[in-house]
Amino acid sequence: MMAANSPESLGDILRIQRESFMQGGEASIQTRIDRVERCVDFLIDNQDAIVEATKKDWIHKPDSFIKAVEIIPVINHAKSIKKNLKNWMKDEVRKPDFPFNLMGAKTYIKYQALGVVGVMVPWNGPLAMAIVASMDAFCAGNRVMVKVSEFSPHAAELMATKLPEYFDVSELAIVTGEVEVSRAFAELPFNHLMYTGSAGTAKHIMAAAARNLVPVTLELGGKSPVIIGAGADIAYTASRTMSGRLINSGQGCITPDYVLLPEAQLDEFVEQAKAAVTKMYPLDKAAADYASIATDAHYKRMHELIADAEAKGCNIIKVDVGATDARRQFTPAIVVNPPEDSRLIQEEIFGPILVIKTYKSFQDAVDYVNKGECPLALYFFGDNEQEKAAILSQTSSGGLAINEVMMQLMMSDLPFGGVGHSGMGSYWGGGSGFKRFSHAKSVFEQGWYKKLGAMMDPPYGSTINIMLKMQLKKTR
Repeated sequence: MMAANSPESLGDILRIQRESFMQGGEASIQTRIDRVERCVDFLIDNQDAIVEATKKDWIHKPDSFIKAVEIIPVINHAKSIKKNLKNWMKDEVRKPDFPFNLMGAKTYIKYQALGVVGVMVPWNGPLAMAIVASMDAFCAGNRVMVKVSEFSPHAAELMATKLPEYFDVSELAIVTGEVEVSRAFAELPFNHLMYTGSAGTAKHIMAAAARNLVPVTLELGGKSPVIIGAGADIAYTASRTMSGRLINSGQGCITPDYVLLPEAQLDEFVEQAKAAVTKMYPLDKAAADYASIATDAHYKRMHELIADAEAKGCNIIKVDVGATDARRQFTPAIVVNPPEDSRLIQEEIFGPILVIKTYKSFQDAVDYVNKGECPLALYFFGDNEQEKAAILSQTSSGGLAINEVMMQLMMSDLPFGGVGHSGMGSYWGGGSGFKRFSHAKSVFEQGWYKKLGAMMDPPYGSTINIMLKMQLKKTR
């Protein structure tokens, strides 16, 4: 295995993987599981090195958080693959149409590996996302090339230097480098390309892939709302919302971005939210469990977002957790009812700032969400069945969690993906990754009566006219 640091070397790696794929034929279930297990071996053997590399990239992240949130779910994903892969690989039987079904014909879908899958992972969780996507591609029988974000140099170096102990370049290749390498990577004629990141960059990725007609999967994020019903338990709701908002200091694709709640519950929610933050990040721990902002540029952007809100006269509530500039930590903030032209409303926040907007009627909240782009995640808190039904039927989002945040991603049998501007295609859970990186080949096998298809051959006469008369009927 090798790490590529120049655009020129990418084509050579792709050629090696494609030739290996073609020569190797269909990968057996044993081979696929072996590759998945080697991914887990890499994680377990190098867990301490993963922690250190992550902390070097971020300046500060709690060790326990890295292992519990960025390693354990990946291992659980591997367990799900091993448990279900045999069933996923089975041919999917379909029913032949009349009259072929009476003559012994068979129809079924055979899931077949695509070939070489390209994966582009961002800076906010590069290792986990690289390994999950690789395992999904492996379980479908593919080879994989992974481009790691240039903003995660230590994680990239770890993968580039350690993964060769577990994989040959013909199976898995880690690609490192700056923007020009990413651009060249996106232009390669993969059999499938998966990109995780911003919607703005995704447009360039799709344009590059389109030149080779490469199908793409996009996981993009967006502004994920929390809608709070009138009868919700505010203490519980505030606690769970702040937990989701501040995990990884808000730098996650499905963290709650803004809250919509009844006007009468505003003061109580703010007080309970402040109490929840203080409980999770007490001052006597000096923000030991509070993650840094990933880059200097993003840290500057957080300050710019708050400065913009201050300039627009917003009510800004900050909660002291002991954050320091030396650790590049940003103090959690709650901003109440910012104007629609503020940056906090117009942009995905991707940091430890929670926006609260009040509503007069529940339908107002639903309508407000529907005015924007479809989010990757949507959260609803409340026990009113009519409100819940409205959320389920009237809103569109990649995923939905009710009376909880972010747990939809942790469920091994649920697919993960976006819709509209939050992405396209699903992977991760419920066999969705296997299907995403497979071709569903339709197969027809003629039955014992071999002359059936020939009934539609010319010259046309009474036989086909009888058949047409039988079939040309209204379906009502």
